[in-house]
Amino acid sequence: MYWPHAYRQPDRRARALFRALETRRRDRLFADDLAIRFLPAGYRWLVRAAALPPLGHGIARVIDHRYPGGPRTSAVARTRLIDDLLTEAEPEQVLLLGAGYDSRAHRIPGMPLTYEVDHPLTQQAKRQRVADRPHVRYVPVDLGSDRLAVALDGFPPKRTAVIWEGVTNYLTERAVDATLRDLAAITASGSTIIFTYVDRAALGDDTPWHRKVADVGEPWTFGFRPADVPGYLAGRGLDLQGDLSAEEAAARYHRDEPAAGFYRIAWAVVR
Repeated sequence: MYWPHAYRQPDRRARALFRALETRRRDRLFADDLAIRFLPAGYRWLVRAAALPPLGHGIARVIDHRYPGGPRTSAVARTRLIDDLLTEAEPEQVLLLGAGYDSRAHRIPGMPLTYEVDHPLTQQAKRQRVADRPHVRYVPVDLGSDRLAVALDGFPPKRTAVIWEGVTNYLTERAVDATLRDLAAITASGSTIIFTYVDRAALGDDTPWHRKVADVGEPWTFGFRPADVPGYLAGRGLDLQGDLSAEEAAARYHRDEPAAGFYRIAWAVVR
């Protein structure tokens, strides 16, 4: 399985910024007090200023204008939806695949044993900013050369919630296929796989959001056609349970700010 180098600083810092700004809102969808730690010093003052509602709303409007297509609202809506799906799954253990600066193991009460899989450089940067917790296991893997099933050799066969957020659109078709097959093989029946993807129709260079990520050296390389997802997953031992766009997720949480119809959150159960 080939994964490109997973240490994607611009993308992960953008997501951390969006979560940090959301945390300062009075009508916030979640609280992530650790997100600010992953930001350069120049951005931290911006987050602190956003605690004042007029400034916070103004900062949000500037971001939405500069980055059309709704990446900010899409990011926070998907975070809240995944949080809820994780809670509903009631897993015996959690696997954060391509964990990046995800802080769920620290901010969600009652988290079970959690395995964080990511590139060693990303994990090193993260562990410099957050305290180690006894229920968190770090699995440093260079998935550019290592197979997931091999890296997780001895993974307990328990009911697992897998979160694979913000990753598939940077991979190859072969990598996505191999990863889903490995997840179906190493997790117990009834486990929940939560992943995000982009509609394949959005991969064209004329998509504003795609142009922005390409400009910072992170072009999207993979997407699904939503109509193909149920059959694709079924062929890999997974039954689709739900598939929402970020726009639909934002509406679910009563956010009327711009969000993307092509960015999607899907969840499936292992047979």
